[in-house]
Amino acid sequence: MPRIREDKKELKTREKKKVVIDALKRCLDREAYSYISLQTVADEAGVSKGGLRYYFHTKEALFMELIRSFFTDIEKDHLGIITNIDLDRDKAFLSTLYGIERFVLNTRNIKIFLNLVLYGLEDPKIMAPIREFFRNHLNLYEDIVRRARFGNEAPDRNGFDYQFKARIAQIIFLSAGLLEEVDPIGMDPSRLTRYVISLFGDPAGEDRTTGNGG
Repeated sequence: MPRIREDKKELKTREKKKVVIDALKRCLDREAYSYISLQTVADEAGVSKGGLRYYFHTKEALFMELIRSFFTDIEKDHLGIITNIDLDRDKAFLSTLYGIERFVLNTRNIKIFLNLVLYGLEDPKIMAPIREFFRNHLNLYEDIVRRARFGNEAPDRNGFDYQFKARIAQIIFLSAGLLEEVDPIGMDPSRLTRYVISLFGDPAGEDRTTGNGG
């Protein structure tokens, strides 16, 4: 019986926190993180400031929870796509990258993402989990590049290794989201993905056929 009560309490806590975090996301969709206070979020969530402080004592704690949930959701999506797809086909490779990065051309996500990074540049505690996300994100790209090249461990003919290519892809996708927010040209994520694939080298082309890229 005590365990049931405890489970109900934990569920209620998670639900309350989600309401607050969703409110914070809406606030970040309208204004910069520096203008957002606990009172701002409390008003948006429809709770008292005291009620919000019960779950998040400080603005830093509130944003840390947002970082955890926001980046964790992205990583789960990424891992789910990579785990459940066959990368032995170009089409599958395209679908993988498109599925992973469709979020970067979403206006709301870009606003949240930029606000978190800007906050992190001011506060080392905030930056730590952001840096961890970027590294995990990079590792996922590297895994995609390795699998697309069918296990060939050697650098390509230009000497570019997997991590270098993964970083370039990461920069392109994240920058595309930012630039589309500032100066939109209606960039199609699938076309962007095809271009990034061309940078990796065509998995179905000469590398696959000759085994040495020659």
